[in-house]
Amino acid sequence: MKLKYITFAAAALCAAVALQAAEKIVAGPKGGRLLESEPNKAEFFVTADRKVEITFYNAALKPVDAGAQIFTVTAEPGSGKVKLDLEKTATGFISKTALPAGEPYRVVVQTRASAEAKPKNFRVDLNLEMCGECKKKEYACTCEGH
Repeated sequence: MKLKYITFAAAALCAAVALQAAEKIVAGPKGGRLLESEPNKAEFFVTADRKVEITFYNAALKPVDAGAQIFTVTAEPGSGKVKLDLEKTATGFISKTALPAGEPYRVVVQTRASAEAKPKNFRVDLNLEMCGECKKKEYACTCEGH
């Protein structure tokens, strides 16, 4: 009976460590938040005029064409959900309008490798304040314990 509890405790500990490792935020080359999308990584970045910019990178973090990837971005401020229209660029997408004011709030980024692929969602807690330690915006902060 004790072996059953020890095995369960060990499995729970391994799951907790794996979950914490999976939640580690990685900053992209522009200082935004790197999203582990397929087939290429994507950086979620908020420009100075509050537009969302998605840039795709290969394994060496060099910008690449978006290909057939599809992205949607939905801001969730207290006033209600706002879907941002995106236009394609040479290496990704940029929103046609600015993010709503009133952060912090959540932004949901959904990606599909192609139109028929299963979607993958990323949740970004949007906070445009600067982190005092890593000098990145809080939504892309890489400091331990954030």
